[in-house]
Amino acid sequence: MSLRLSADPEELKSKFVALKTPQDIADLLEIDRAHLNYHLYISPRSTRYTTFEIPKRSGGTRKITTPVTALKIIQRKLNQVLQHIYYDKRRPSVHSFIPNRSILTNAKTHLRREWVLNLDLKDFFPSITFPRVIGLFKKKPYEIPPPAATILAQICCFEDKLPQGAPTSPIVSNMICAKLDNELNRLARKNKCKYSRYVDDITFSTNTYDFPSTLAKINSQGQIEVGDELKSIIQANWFEINTDKVRLRRKNLRQEVTGLTVNDFTDSKRPNVRRQYVRQIRAMLHAWERDGLENAEKEFLKHHYNKHQAPFKKKPELMQILNGKLGFLGMVIGKDNPLYLRYYRQFRRLCLLKIYENLEKSEDPQQRGYLLQGLLNMMFKLYGIRAIPSFTRNEGAEQIDGGFYLEGKHYLVECRWRKQPADDKEVSPFYTKVSRSGAQPIGLFLSINGWSDNVPKLLKENKNKCIVLMDGNDLYSVLSSTISLQEFIKAKVQHFTFKGEPFYEADQYLKEHSKA
Repeated sequence: MSLRLSADPEELKSKFVALKTPQDIADLLEIDRAHLNYHLYISPRSTRYTTFEIPKRSGGTRKITTPVTALKIIQRKLNQVLQHIYYDKRRPSVHSFIPNRSILTNAKTHLRREWVLNLDLKDFFPSITFPRVIGLFKKKPYEIPPPAATILAQICCFEDKLPQGAPTSPIVSNMICAKLDNELNRLARKNKCKYSRYVDDITFSTNTYDFPSTLAKINSQGQIEVGDELKSIIQANWFEINTDKVRLRRKNLRQEVTGLTVNDFTDSKRPNVRRQYVRQIRAMLHAWERDGLENAEKEFLKHHYNKHQAPFKKKPELMQILNGKLGFLGMVIGKDNPLYLRYYRQFRRLCLLKIYENLEKSEDPQQRGYLLQGLLNMMFKLYGIRAIPSFTRNEGAEQIDGGFYLEGKHYLVECRWRKQPADDKEVSPFYTKVSRSGAQPIGLFLSINGWSDNVPKLLKENKNKCIVLMDGNDLYSVLSSTISLQEFIKAKVQHFTFKGEPFYEADQYLKEHSKA
């Protein structure tokens, strides 16, 4: 069974609107009719789905029901079709499960408003029942005949409701809520408000001095009462308001939309994350820097990582968690934001430090070469140094060649990753290469395990002081955040030019610059 449908979007849409029989559905989903029948009617119901629980942020647990592989493939194919069907009828107020929309675009709708009202629909997915899904496909605008509509609903539902965790559930929920979205949009416009929905999170906002009482009001006891008209629209669409999650806040209090702050005065153009989120990233990076990756990961998973996952999934690594958190932070506050850049650069530097530690431990020459090649390319990119060309392994000579520009000067680089120190026979050809280059470059010779005494002697004897040396300890010092790579390279060149020493070690550099 193929994982995705081969037909183009227009063909899928024309096939969908022409559905009449079960065989039409099998043809649409590019599956044999017998296989479709087996997974819908013959296979044991207990084997079609896996159920587990995850904790809610507000307390309690949420039941997740996800289909097994074969049924999941069928649902993914149907989801592929329904995405194209819904996309043409999508509402600007809906931000869930639609390309190029997210919790961020949802929050931006309500940025810096006088009032924000948050509502939550209770038991959202379970309240979308099997009869409602059949009705969705049978009625306008789809008008699919009952035999085909029933099979579509059977593909989407489990235990007579929409399962939270199935590939089709998000898009079907959006299609079910189309009427609700239209009615709430009209209500919002009538009351000079903006409306948006992300799954079961409904938000209204306005810049009027008083919030419209037809939507909600704060009574004399300080309690929030949802307006009758708003309540009746939601109930008429077979949903129920979760009264424990109703919030109405003026701009003098923190306003949140789908977990993002929308009245943060640090940036009027973007929502923001909670301060606690940034503090957690900072603490995780600090623990990694202080205790090492393995110890920090054990501590985090033991005391802080409380997410329940599917039983077939292993817990993520700390590096993965941090990468995800930083990606989310960058999406929300912008990847040009100084706060994001500070933590992102620290994260990338620590990742490179881990690569260097693996390089030191490795006994495999080929693996060491690949690790050093990747390390150098990522390291120079991190520090904003233009590498031309990129660092590339020369496997036969067990070296890495490359080059870069720094403050208008051209550098040629040759790197050795062997366990043995480099000798003068390895440096001499590089000296010839640098000396004969018409661009008058500076040479940087990097040997992870240093060099013999003959190498500095050879470089000092040559009248053109054009090659400086760097060893593994220098690399480690840069990645340990004690040294700026740009400043360190420039200091090495100046040291050789004025003092005649081709090797200016990191410890000496630190000692002299700490005094300064």
